[in-house]
Amino acid sequence: MDSNTQELYAITAVAAQFDVTPETLVRYERAGLLRPTVINEVRFYTVDDIGRLSSIQRLTTICGVNLAGVDVVLRLLDEIEDLKRRL
Repeated sequence: MDSNTQELYAITAVAAQFDVTPETLVRYERAGLLRPTVINEVRFYTVDDIGRLSSIQRLTTICGVNLAGVDVVLRLLDEIEDLKRRL
């Protein structure tokens, strides 16, 4: 599915799904961990964003990793996926 036809979920729905406040999602965005689509000043998330948020939540809640550590882990995971695609 290309980025023009992906389903988008409003920040309030995503926050409720993950039992966090919208401010938490904005904090993750400011830290560079999430890049939501903004339409008319409202943040929307794709399925890929929600998967990434799930990883962020696991790393912070279960593993106790801070946001700087989460950034490193996610970058490494992205690099691994890129290398897999190249192979």
